[in-house]
Amino acid sequence: MGIEEWQEYIYQIEYTIGYFFKNKFLLYQAFTRSSYSNQYGVENNEVLEFIGDSVLSFCVVQLMAEEFGFLKSASQYYNKYEDLEEYCLIANKNESDFTDLKNQIVSNKTLAKKINKLGFAKYLVLGDNDKRNNVANQDSVKADLFEAIIGAIAIDSGWDIKRLKNIIIKMLDIEHFFRDVDCREKRPDKFKLENAINTLKELAERGECSMPIYQISEKPIIDNNGKQWWHCRCNVNFRNFQWMGLWTKYTEGYGTSKKLAKKMAAYIVLCDHYGLPNEYKN
Repeated sequence: MGIEEWQEYIYQIEYTIGYFFKNKFLLYQAFTRSSYSNQYGVENNEVLEFIGDSVLSFCVVQLMAEEFGFLKSASQYYNKYEDLEEYCLIANKNESDFTDLKNQIVSNKTLAKKINKLGFAKYLVLGDNDKRNNVANQDSVKADLFEAIIGAIAIDSGWDIKRLKNIIIKMLDIEHFFRDVDCREKRPDKFKLENAINTLKELAERGECSMPIYQISEKPIIDNNGKQWWHCRCNVNFRNFQWMGLWTKYTEGYGTSKKLAKKMAAYIVLCDHYGLPNEYKN
């Protein structure tokens, strides 16, 4: 299918992807397979596929970083006296998990599905050999087409990354992949219940607060179910650097033992001071 005959599809393709080419031949090239170019002497989509593969990976990684990445100072757990201004990925996942997610997004299977949804395979410009082998139905061919379209847009737009990202978001429906990622920030060990007493003590030793005073009840409280609970009150003064004074915090913790009640009181102090969620609040 020559460019003259193929021109009738251009507007529909451009409208669907949300980008209108200045150079329409680039769009035609993105759909042209090597089997056709070998027969008729025109350029094929392989070079655009090569470009699109790298552009797609870059944009997907950047979108993931924008969605899940942050500098440590933006963390609710940031302590300017202890932490460096480092870059982190939020969520209860590690680098290999995000590598797997990126690979899933740019996989042949995903890209082929998106081409099916867009209905673009029928516009492929095929040589006789490709037609005989019905290659338009192969996932790898559809994935190549997706990458070639991105490569063509990259060239035509002058490598406009913002525009490329918006098009990729639309073509991939990338929010679908981000939706199920657990974005809760992992709580550092020092802010966990079992370490709360030591953490509060370390803050006091650094001069950020007074040494905490714990008052534990002499006798347990018996609840309606006959279960006994110990009560602990924690008093601590925090330095307020804005008005150069002290901020007194009183918290109360309950536990099934004196030790646990003390940990809970210290833990609640830390939650209150740093604005952290109380994981044990019922």
